[in-house]
Amino acid sequence: MYGFKAIAAANGWAMALAGALIVLSGLAVLSFIISQLKNVVEFMELRTARRKGKAQGDIDDQPLPSEEAVDQTSHLDPQVAAAVYRPLTETLDQPFRLRDLYDISRQNDLPHPHLTIRSLCAAGLLVPQGDGLFTWN
Repeated sequence: MYGFKAIAAANGWAMALAGALIVLSGLAVLSFIISQLKNVVEFMELRTARRKGKAQGDIDDQPLPSEEAVDQTSHLDPQVAAAVYRPLTETLDQPFRLRDLYDISRQNDLPHPHLTIRSLCAAGLLVPQGDGLFTWN
């Protein structure tokens, strides 16, 4: 016996369906795990920070920008964004790394820090000094 009759006689269709379901369910579980990986990493970082005695979002007495200024930075107006971001860099060494500016903006819950910092660089307000360091223009 050959062909489809042999497949049907040996329960081949049921095994093929079971195999496909096992593979699809495995892929679904894997995609769920990958989608939640960011939350697991954030949880582990928060746990490590708490062990060191730091709470997430603590800043060394830096003034928070006003609500109006934060709302205006979401429109990516470089001049207004510079007025909000410039005071945040006063405590940093000059010239400073963009990563430090990004960290401070995240701690202050400023909207879209990547886009805002990129628009500041594109507008020429943040000037590269070499070796990954920047200063204000």
